[in-house]
Amino acid sequence: MQNIITLEIVSAVSETGFSLDELVVKTKELFEREGMPGFVGLLLALVDELLCLRLVMGESKWKPEPCCGHGRYEQSRRDNKLFRTSIGTVHVAWRRLRCTKCGKSFVPMREFLGLERYQSKTAELERMVAEVVSEQSYRRTSRHLDLIGEIPVPKSTAHRWVMQSECDELAVDGKAVAIVVADGTGYKRRPDTEKNNRGELKVVLGVGSDGTVVPVGAWSGESWEAIGKEINDKAVDWKKEGKILVSDGERGLADALASIAESAQRCHWHAPNDVNYAMWEDKAPLDERRAMQSRIAGLIGIELPESDFEKVKPEDKDTLVEKTETAEKNLDELVAELAGKGYHKAATYVRNAKESLFSYVRFWLKYGLVCPRAASMIERMMREIGRRLKKIAFGWSEKGAAKMARIIIKRITNAGEWEKYWSDRLRLNGNVVLVFRGAKAL
Repeated sequence: MQNIITLEIVSAVSETGFSLDELVVKTKELFEREGMPGFVGLLLALVDELLCLRLVMGESKWKPEPCCGHGRYEQSRRDNKLFRTSIGTVHVAWRRLRCTKCGKSFVPMREFLGLERYQSKTAELERMVAEVVSEQSYRRTSRHLDLIGEIPVPKSTAHRWVMQSECDELAVDGKAVAIVVADGTGYKRRPDTEKNNRGELKVVLGVGSDGTVVPVGAWSGESWEAIGKEINDKAVDWKKEGKILVSDGERGLADALASIAESAQRCHWHAPNDVNYAMWEDKAPLDERRAMQSRIAGLIGIELPESDFEKVKPEDKDTLVEKTETAEKNLDELVAELAGKGYHKAATYVRNAKESLFSYVRFWLKYGLVCPRAASMIERMMREIGRRLKKIAFGWSEKGAAKMARIIIKRITNAGEWEKYWSDRLRLNGNVVLVFRGAKAL
């Protein structure tokens, strides 16, 4: 369908002078308020008229979903419809046709455009709202859209759109994950009669053998055991063999997620800092705590060979095993030293942490894959999520907090899947071409 559309614009300017800024502002207001929505509405009206005419005459190449197989239609009535878009509110008065045999009526333009029955917004506006609210509050998003783009979207409407959207869904391929990184953070949730206002958000990321980050999921109000079970149930081809879990050493986390990884690596950044805290609880002086942090950091800092795994000589691997065993013996001596000084909490912490401080070495010796010794990757992600959930807003529902976290994770770590989801929704297939041939005064 090809149309030549003429726009008629009446302008009046002062003969004594005016500013370029005023001209630009007035032009922008005209096209945002009436011009662009009016143009889209006019184009839809032309397409609707031609489409319905051809369907009634039986000459249309496009065929709607059959009702009774008769294929003959007559006009029934017109329905007024409003669509919220990023260029303003588009008004459409589209035709409703009725089958001359069975009497079933339908709107051809709705099916022709691929719209849902009660759809009142475009996918491109929904995407804009989802991306803006992942960076600022719903209230500011509503005000931002209204002031900058002349798009009136109430914050309650924006919230409903985001909660109903499926843009946060994550498809996880277990074969693509070799390293699992997990962490949690607190936030202010919506209080109720049974719980306080403290919420707990838990995030799991995966890392492939090529270093690619794979978002696994985000949960709120779920235990780590339930999260591990859900990953095993929903992820494609997820097997714990060949996977290692990296975490900050949160109590019970490694045991709860033992079903998704065969071994666990404790973060080397958290270990010395946690020892410092444990010694503080044991009333140890500051200088002694600082000295102990340095000693532990030196004991656990075993560097892996920089060359490829296949090129490392067997004797070098044996040396690496010896270094690991020596470091573990030194940690045992350190435990005895701490216990002898009466620092029992610190001794208990080091004794428990020792089992998972060198898992990265054994993982490399077994699979040839380099595992990060620190959970810095997910820590950066948690800071970004925390900024949105803690600094910008509070009073979240558990469902809303988890959904917002998944949106942030998907946008940051898997931009390709984010673009693909919206590309499928927008259906930008080159089926519309608009050409501006210039403007002239009559």
